[in-house]
Amino acid sequence: MLKFFKPQNIITKIRWSIITKKFRSLGKGIKVHYNFNIIGPENISLGNNVFLGENVSLETYASYRNETTGILPTLTIGNDVTITKNSHISCMNKITIGAGCLFGQNTFITDNYHGNNSIKETFIMPVQRKLYCKGAVLIGNNVLTGRNVCIMPGISIGDGAIIGANAVVTHNIPSNCVAAGIPAKIIRFM
Repeated sequence: MLKFFKPQNIITKIRWSIITKKFRSLGKGIKVHYNFNIIGPENISLGNNVFLGENVSLETYASYRNETTGILPTLTIGNDVTITKNSHISCMNKITIGAGCLFGQNTFITDNYHGNNSIKETFIMPVQRKLYCKGAVLIGNNVLTGRNVCIMPGISIGDGAIIGANAVVTHNIPSNCVAAGIPAKIIRFM
């Protein structure tokens, strides 16, 4: 049964009931805050007992600015995952999130960039640059992120890892460790 935090918000219930028919797959017990943004639900799979907090954005892009990317994106979120307030996931290729993860407020996860970092592109507004996939993102089970964490493209984070607040993850993080900083570095193993 789907639960909303503001049951009196009829518009949200209607929006959610329309969009649920478009998801690739949808588990049971999903809780959605009344304010959400979802782009490309046909490429998104949500497991059981997923929580989407206020202002969460889940976006997949098979095309961008009326141009196909040539890749069919896949965003998979496992069972018992909590994605808190103001978090944003942008998927052009593949992002997989394991079961039991908790993402702190303002977590950003992406597998793509605007442009390919060439001098030629500096003369083009970033929003008008082509989207480029920089590698799939794989997040294991029971991963915890603090507030304001950025997980960049091509990254793998192992089971049970903890990513400290404000960290920018630019390299793979193994299982059962704590990583923090900009760029994130392992500060201890558990």
